[in-house]
Amino acid sequence: MNVLIFLVFIFFILSILILGKSSFYVISGLFLSIGLFLLFILGLKIGLPIYWIAIFYIVINSLITLVFVNNWNEKTKAALVSVLLFIVIVLIFMIPIVKRLGISGFPPQELEELSALSLDVPISFAELTVTVILIGVSGALIDGSMSIASATSEIFHRKSGNLSFTDLFKSSMNVVRSILNSSVNTLLFAFISSSLALIFWYQDLGTPWFVMINSQAFVSEVAVILLSSISVALILPFSAAVTCRLLLKKQTNAD
Repeated sequence: MNVLIFLVFIFFILSILILGKSSFYVISGLFLSIGLFLLFILGLKIGLPIYWIAIFYIVINSLITLVFVNNWNEKTKAALVSVLLFIVIVLIFMIPIVKRLGISGFPPQELEELSALSLDVPISFAELTVTVILIGVSGALIDGSMSIASATSEIFHRKSGNLSFTDLFKSSMNVVRSILNSSVNTLLFAFISSSLALIFWYQDLGTPWFVMINSQAFVSEVAVILLSSISVALILPFSAAVTCRLLLKKQTNAD
């Protein structure tokens, strides 16, 4: 516990040194996100509809991460619109995909640890699995959309003269191509780090590779990384287009 407190203290100090006064919003936004997650757990406990409480959590968390921390401007507006639209699209397509994969519930290696507990809970594990994946994907969407919106806004303000939508979008897409590779690699490294112990465990048991790659635990992790990568690959150009449209519309209104 002392180590955790020390790490939190280092984070606060670095935030203050790097961000200055704006570090207040970053730190307070972090605590608001933690409190929102606790409310999400409470909502599940009292039996609120899983999908609705998940959508509420994602929307409020997006507002905290984008608007509260970064203020309300063209960048955060474009990123927020992109994230909310894509969450609806991802939710529509994700439900049948997750049901088709059959990865809901607990994997066999966790059942032994849970054997002493009652699994008779009033929660649909299929809906809960979709919700967990959706929340994980939303984090990647918020990060990617904000990165593209910030880069596009910087390009717009640094280039002189009246820009057309095509010119600004082409410049923004150059940033998209650079960010996409690093974003997918980040998701891949997160998958490797979280699944490395599981892979070693399978190897110690002498489990064949074809059994391991078809196991529920492995497939669920791969599903998260693939769905997140596909979502990021789609939202980056979409965010670029939305940001270009908002920036040029504001310029036209100002003229």
